[in-house]
Amino acid sequence: MQLPELTKEFIAHSRIIAKGRGIRDLNRLLQDYGGKASMRTKKSSPPVEISGEVYEYHWYEHHGIGRFEIKIKKVGE
Repeated sequence: MQLPELTKEFIAHSRIIAKGRGIRDLNRLLQDYGGKASMRTKKSSPPVEISGEVYEYHWYEHHGIGRFEIKIKKVGE
């Protein structure tokens, strides 16, 4: 299975899943990466179908720090 790379197009069409204190892993993220809670978002790419299965990229962003912990998740799990 070969998923497409997380490109600028995917990022441009991403959606916000959670912001600030609404992020479940916020305390760990602040401990590991620093920054302010209010500047954090968790995002998701548009769905991608491959061989009948649907996947999304999920990642965290912090304005000023950047994008990190990018994962690929099977939708419906």
